[in-house]
Amino acid sequence: MKNLSKQFQRIVDNSSLEDLKILGDFLENFEKKQHGEFNTYLSASLNMKRETDENSSVVSIPNTPFIHNNIDIPHGGILAVLLDTAMGTLANSKCPDGYSAVTTNITIHYLSVSVEEIIQADAKLIRQGRHTMVVEGNIFQQDGKHIATATGSFFIVPKKR
Repeated sequence: MKNLSKQFQRIVDNSSLEDLKILGDFLENFEKKQHGEFNTYLSASLNMKRETDENSSVVSIPNTPFIHNNIDIPHGGILAVLLDTAMGTLANSKCPDGYSAVTTNITIHYLSVSVEEIIQADAKLIRQGRHTMVVEGNIFQQDGKHIATATGSFFIVPKKR
């Protein structure tokens, strides 16, 4: 524990204002995870917000330097996580009791760069079968600019007990 405290102090001592903002946001969301406000460390670290209804799922994250690549734009892998989460959340909401949906295939087309403060992925069901589902996901900015589009296949599996 002592080494962790020393490491944390070194990090704080060597941080820029941007570093401290990102670290503060991360720690705030880590605490929220500890209190049950987030289900996973990934959703906590990305500060994911989710809304799901019968026909759609919306997942959003803040567009901060935490998710940027080395050319200061949102990393494509993070957008893939956002799309997969929106589509998977919807797929899981459609599963019968005792079952979950897992991604078996995802195809993403990156169309533009997101510049808004919040990046939001919307998902809708294309087809639901007994064993598989196909879901579509899109990221649009509020001005209508299309950032990315995806389709995903999900396999319906029994939940682990």
